[in-house]
Amino acid sequence: MIFDHIGIFVSSLEEGRRQLWPLGIRDWTEAVEDRLQKVTVAFGYDDRGLCYEIIAPLGEGGPVTPVLRSGRNILNHVAYRVADLDQTVQDLRSAGSMPLGEAKPAAAFAGRRIVFVLTPLRMILELIEDAP
Repeated sequence: MIFDHIGIFVSSLEEGRRQLWPLGIRDWTEAVEDRLQKVTVAFGYDDRGLCYEIIAPLGEGGPVTPVLRSGRNILNHVAYRVADLDQTVQDLRSAGSMPLGEAKPAAAFAGRRIVFVLTPLRMILELIEDAP
């Protein structure tokens, strides 16, 4: 597993960028709309190259709105790229983690599959299928 980014839920990408500016997160990618995931995302980098993903709702029924309403889990996940997504999910499951849904293609990662997993520590991991 290779660290990829920290995911933060925001009400809008503009608001996320504005709030993260004082933390030195300034080098932002273009926004990517993912209709399957029902989110719009952008990636920003700090001076040391640490990557942050801001995730805003895209329409109704996505995962972001309920989290924003609750005010919990705003710092939502830590993401890792993995060579074998299915095997990694199986390994994590055998260690007590639970997938939060099925693996799905993600627009932000050129259609490579992603899946979210809840660990026994109640941390959410995003696993990103690495490029072949």
